Amino acid sequence: MQEANLTQPLPIANMSSPTTNIDGDAKNTAASAYPSGAGANNSLINVFHLGYRSLVAQLGDIFSAGDGPYSHEDKEVIRCYCFPFVKCGHGERGKSNVKTIFGLIFVPLFLLTFFLLDDFGKVVVRNMQLRHGPGGLMTNRDETGVIDFHLNRRTLKEFPGHTREVLLLSPSLAVQGRGGSHSFEAMIKCPRGILFMFHGCGRYAASFFYSPQGRKMVEMATEMGIGIVAFTKSEELGCWNWANDGDTVKKLAKKFISSRLSKACAGPNGSDAVYPPMYAFGASSGGSFVGMLSSQMKQDPEDYAPFLFSAANIQIMAPNEHDHWDIPTVFTTMSGDTQTSKKVQDWVNNEMQNDKGPYKIITSSGRKPIHADHFARVFQDDRQMSDRISGSIHQDLSTLGVVNSSTDEVFANPRFAKDAVMSIWQKYDLLSRKEIANDSKHLDASDVHPFGVSQRLMRSLKKEELDDADSIWLIEELNVAWDEHEITAEGFEEVLQFFLENGSARLE
Repeated sequence: MQEANLTQPLPIANMSSPTTNIDGDAKNTAASAYPSGAGANNSLINVFHLGYRSLVAQLGDIFSAGDGPYSHEDKEVIRCYCFPFVKCGHGERGKSNVKTIFGLIFVPLFLLTFFLLDDFGKVVVRNMQLRHGPGGLMTNRDETGVIDFHLNRRTLKEFPGHTREVLLLSPSLAVQGRGGSHSFEAMIKCPRGILFMFHGCGRYAASFFYSPQGRKMVEMATEMGIGIVAFTKSEELGCWNWANDGDTVKKLAKKFISSRLSKACAGPNGSDAVYPPMYAFGASSGGSFVGMLSSQMKQDPEDYAPFLFSAANIQIMAPNEHDHWDIPTVFTTMSGDTQTSKKVQDWVNNEMQNDKGPYKIITSSGRKPIHADHFARVFQDDRQMSDRISGSIHQDLSTLGVVNSSTDEVFANPRFAKDAVMSIWQKYDLLSRKEIANDSKHLDASDVHPFGVSQRLMRSLKKEELDDADSIWLIEELNVAWDEHEITAEGFEEVLQFFLENGSARLE
């Protein structure tokens, strides 16, 4: 009888013959590995079971040493190409396993390498374009073009019982490639300088970031690489009070500088921080508070360090007679407030003459007209304030006797025309404009926000601040036009230049 060729498939008749080479145990193993029966081929469980047992059998074949019940000693042992100590099976089965392993490992690695090289190439191309593109410090804008301040709010606490909220705005660096195809923005952790801003009575610290004049000042400062820090008062709608605010601001400012800037402004190899120059701005009550801080810093610099002003700008307020300091100072007065202007000049003559810090006095240009396009120019970044709406506001101001229709000048102090002014801003407040948007088929109420306030800034503001933003856009502009007592961005670019030229960092 001829010897059977084991490498060739057996005839079907032989497979069904009762004389078979498979013993009982092997038959049971095969039956458990490939279950049969009614509905087995249609059973999802059996499919998973078959796949699991097949995988186990294949892995056992891969890592077996050829000494199991299914050893094929007459066949060549196939080893892995890259790892010869790994056996992949015998004969054709082993070669198939090697191909499977290669496909499962090296094909994904090849695809991953391809995608990584593609991303690397895009980064190289983008960087080459950015190298030849314009770049510099600039103010962020949202998708509608509105100035978009990324305002950070934190509550600082210092034992015993000193708690205050601090508002922080860091300057950002924006770079754009040729044709505007690529651009990116990065926040500057260690800015060129820090400007501490203190508002007057009845104003929120956050209003620096949404009032018309405050927005201009903050935008100018951040575009020069200067960060903005504003502390809340003990009573936000009250005035600065030295008894309630003096020691608290000193302690929390020192803590803020040490925690926020020590790492960001660390020297080479992690050496001690070299803090940037710190400037101060104060309007009205805030200006008086800046004067008191400056005076105390001169008397006891070690107690205040590193919270030490390098230069200051005091607006629409004369210093107290008992306050003395020698840092470079700019005084901003309004031409309509002759009494404050005289007090400032007298103080300067007495205090800033004997080789003390340089000083400068900036006086506003006088009363200003409110033309029909005034508010459209003030909020030129906000498409909500169209020329039509600006003209309508001007018409309402003329009709109610706030503005002279012939000369466009304000008739009298707007603070004495509260009812007329209130009726106008309420006509254009957030609620009224949302109702108009809901009744319109072409407007979306979700896109309505206070004039000059971006959607991101809105999320950073409290309800009472949003209510304030809904009215301050009109009140502040009328007060500036009257030119007697109001925060103003007029001459502030000159103030910032004075800071950079004369206010170097203090090392006490």
